[in-house]
Amino acid sequence: MSLWGIGQWIDDRGVRRTWEVGSDEINRAIGAAPNVLAGIGLERGARVLYCSMLSEAAQFWPLVVGAMLRGAQLSCADATAAEAPRIAMFTRQLDYHAVLGVTPELLDGLDELGHPYHEIFGPTPVVGARPGAYERLVAAGLKPHHFVLVGPAVALATEPGGPAIVDEHEWHLDAEPDGVVAVTSRRDRSTRFDHTRTAITASIPSPDRLTPTPAR
Repeated sequence: MSLWGIGQWIDDRGVRRTWEVGSDEINRAIGAAPNVLAGIGLERGARVLYCSMLSEAAQFWPLVVGAMLRGAQLSCADATAAEAPRIAMFTRQLDYHAVLGVTPELLDGLDELGHPYHEIFGPTPVVGARPGAYERLVAAGLKPHHFVLVGPAVALATEPGGPAIVDEHEWHLDAEPDGVVAVTSRRDRSTRFDHTRTAITASIPSPDRLTPTPAR
């Protein structure tokens, strides 16, 4: 299998790990991404803002290409406190259907600027928030969607408060006795994941869905 690149993911001890990403598997993820985005109602001409880090390119690149395949418009920003002014500028000047990947660090930056969350994200129909950010947005009266990087896998809820869903053809999820989510790859990959413990704690209503517990 030819190599596409090197991805990074975080394990249950908070250690950042790398994995080899094959061209076949990234192409499968790109092929699936338009349907993932259709699940949150992203249509042709709509806008989506991705909040991510370069180290998360293996997880986010399929979503970026998927937006283009759906004919949507996209913006990208780092998921950091320092990018909060830029993200606030984007959401105030443009109408977004979705903002995906919101992190606690990004919210810290908005807090430092004195920007209320409802002013930045309130007009956006779909706000995909990661564990730690999700709870803060709910406390502020917003209705975010769960957005979770489950190690190498991406999980996104199709409705506010609903479980986040991974690609059932690619990944299987299990909850360990301590609540940690373990991920297993279902298809051939350059790097195999076999009941690999991730940084996420959650309940697993089905093998491809999870509802994160409050961030530790």
